[in-house]
Amino acid sequence: MSTPGIIVPFDVSAHSHLVPYLAALHASCITHDHTIATFLLPLSHEKLLAWWKERIGETNGEKRVMLLLVSDLDPNGAIRGPEIKGVVMLWMPYSETGSFRGFVENLLVHKTHRGKGAAKALMSAIETEALSRGRKLLLLDTESGSQAEAVFKALGYTELGKVPGYGMSPAGGLKDGTFFYKTLQL
Repeated sequence: MSTPGIIVPFDVSAHSHLVPYLAALHASCITHDHTIATFLLPLSHEKLLAWWKERIGETNGEKRVMLLLVSDLDPNGAIRGPEIKGVVMLWMPYSETGSFRGFVENLLVHKTHRGKGAAKALMSAIETEALSRGRKLLLLDTESGSQAEAVFKALGYTELGKVPGYGMSPAGGLKDGTFFYKTLQL
């Protein structure tokens, strides 16, 4: 099996031009799969752009890491927007009592790249990144019954439980949420 792509840590100075492509990937997951991912239909491009710019602003410090899965890099190492296959983030809020915890957020894979190892590659990379930052306990949540739920189970995440009616689906109605954790090993 071929590699799913190249994992690149998001760098504000080199990748800010990718905001519209990240917003488009996010929108595609919501409209195509009805993924519960912050926004409801009809989508506002301006809201998506603003949301991504805010997340990107958090990558300058120690609060957030964002990893991109891309098809290829140009000869200068630059990413072209259409090359983005997926994204995942690690949120590390300040906590003296929880400095070892991190939260996996927004694992988004473009529909044409699913089933080819993209989610596994992104999650493996974010786990490595978490460990390098002293984050040994990862937490996340996803829609119950979703493809993502099956992916997280396959990747060794332990289900904590389900919360009925946890998120509002873009397709309408409330959906249950499943919460997971994973203790990372060195």
